[in-house]
Amino acid sequence: ALSGVYALPTAAAIAAACGTLAYIRQAYIFSLSYGLSMLGIGGFVLCTAPASALLKVHAALVATYGARLFAFLLWRQKFQPSYDGEARLKPLDKTPRLQRTPIIGTTAVFYSLLAAPLLFHAQVAPLLGAAASLSAFGSAAAALGLVYEAVADQQKSLFKMALRREGKADELYTGGVFATSRHANYLGELVFWTGSFVAGLPAVVGAGVPLTVGALRTSA
Repeated sequence: ALSGVYALPTAAAIAAACGTLAYIRQAYIFSLSYGLSMLGIGGFVLCTAPASALLKVHAALVATYGARLFAFLLWRQKFQPSYDGEARLKPLDKTPRLQRTPIIGTTAVFYSLLAAPLLFHAQVAPLLGAAASLSAFGSAAAALGLVYEAVADQQKSLFKMALRREGKADELYTGGVFATSRHANYLGELVFWTGSFVAGLPAVVGAGVPLTVGALRTSA
């Protein structure tokens, strides 16, 4: 289903299922559901992909990105010492549960489009020649962004934990990777998704129009 005209609708359905966490806490749609959606979409492609090493690497990167983000946010929300995640998120529950359905649906579409380079990649794999080289370069960049973001998140969290443990007021963290980047975690995010786009770019050029047209037809 993720290698044909139903790729985008199927990815959106996976993301919508993950988005139901927003019925628990509204803010989860942009945190836990985000990570879980990428894990679901990447994992589905990984399990159903044709025998293409580049495609499997691309899918594994998206799935690993989602798993890492979900695990980190869950740890910070539920298990990080002296961090009251529920107290921070509960005030954001401003919309009655059933009225959160539209944002779940629209965000699911957004997440499917975010993963679209991987879906396009699945249409034409295996890539060959220069196209394969470009895709490999994109995957390498995505891997770099993934590691960089993970390091940034952990360094900042450990710093904040130390402040709370010592009873100090919150302050800006400027150590580690944040010494050279004010928003190091977001920089890692940007590099990851740019790399994913580059990894799927040869396939987008080759298969983008048929997949897009097919998705529009199935939703019409």
